[in-house]
Amino acid sequence: MKTHLFNAACHIKCFCCNHSHRSGKTACFSTLLFFLLCNGVLAADMPTSAAELLPGTEVGFTALKTGKTFLLYVPVDYTDKRPFPIIFCYHGYRGKATTWPFKQVTKGKGFIIVGMNYATDDYYKGHLPPTKTAPEKAFFHEVVALVSARLNIAKDYIFMGGYSQGGYSTTVLGEQLLDRLAGFLILGAGRRNVDTEPPPAELIRGHPIFFGAGELDDPHYPRAKRASGFYTEWGADVTLEGWENETHSLSPKWSTKTKMREWLIAHGPAKQIKSGFEKAQIAEKDGKLGEAFTLYAQIAEILPDTELCQSAKKSVTRLATEAETQLDRLKKAADKKPYAEIVKALEGFREIYSQSVFAVRATQLLSELLNAKADALEKRARKAETEKNYARALQLYELYLTYFPEAKRYREVQKQVKNLKSKTGTK
Repeated sequence: MKTHLFNAACHIKCFCCNHSHRSGKTACFSTLLFFLLCNGVLAADMPTSAAELLPGTEVGFTALKTGKTFLLYVPVDYTDKRPFPIIFCYHGYRGKATTWPFKQVTKGKGFIIVGMNYATDDYYKGHLPPTKTAPEKAFFHEVVALVSARLNIAKDYIFMGGYSQGGYSTTVLGEQLLDRLAGFLILGAGRRNVDTEPPPAELIRGHPIFFGAGELDDPHYPRAKRASGFYTEWGADVTLEGWENETHSLSPKWSTKTKMREWLIAHGPAKQIKSGFEKAQIAEKDGKLGEAFTLYAQIAEILPDTELCQSAKKSVTRLATEAETQLDRLKKAADKKPYAEIVKALEGFREIYSQSVFAVRATQLLSELLNAKADALEKRARKAETEKNYARALQLYELYLTYFPEAKRYREVQKQVKNLKSKTGTK
């Protein structure tokens, strides 16, 4: 079962919100510390509330290592059967953790969204020098670890962005995390360092960057245009969008003027599908049919109306039919061929279909055959024991213990052997 690192902290934090004076804060910290120590467990051992991370929910948490809070939004179409891309969202000046505008732009689907607070006052005020990002990077890495322990995230498709100060912040922190990120979304903002201290050439080259700002947003739209030019010169894959008749305070209609969702899909799920399909084809060619089946199944439902996803779905059906046919043949052969031959065939099947449900089913069939064989041997031993042929009974029991250590009745047979030896005075 997945655990919830900060579950207890959140509940105690809620209690402490009712105590504004200093003694209340001290009591809050003491309560949390007392809880952790007395239970003798790390926070990672705390259970998760079943209703807490359901699809469509947005939950606030505290990361214990850095002591900072963030929001976690689980998309309405979330399933742990496939990895989901994730967006780290940084809020504007004097704001607080939010999933806006990305939850709205994505229509709540397809992306896990993390609304981040800032780890330092300098960053919050928009004055963070690139040399003082260590706390922010530590917070980012901690949240990635916490979320990935609870949700199935696509670690190759982590995006970072934000509006206004959140956009400027992305140009500072994001540039230092280029090797972890799939793209930036810089909204209502330019670049914090304008044209100085360019990011590493080998990392920024080809990196997807989306700029969006209202065309009446002065000075941020001109800054966005200028920054997009510099990023383009440095080799980034830049998209610049100007929103007609929009100022820095966006109107309710602004979301109808952006292609941000399409950009996110193109650089997230669409790439994820293409990469996964190619990996599945390679796995299938190499005879790793279980890996191929699982990869096809994972990507088939990402964008089900697209050609690649439909092809993946057909591959899922084809591989499943082939696997079912082989399993059925092995089942029918179980009573006709030697046990060792069937076991070898099932183990080979399981190897080919590893990392899939068919490997699990092969393991179950192996277990059934093993237990049937073991039960038959135990029946012969008990018959000999009933006939008081104790030497023969012990011989058969010892064969059971030697060749069927994984049988479900292994411990019972051990006890039976011990009792029979005691009864007959056999060592």
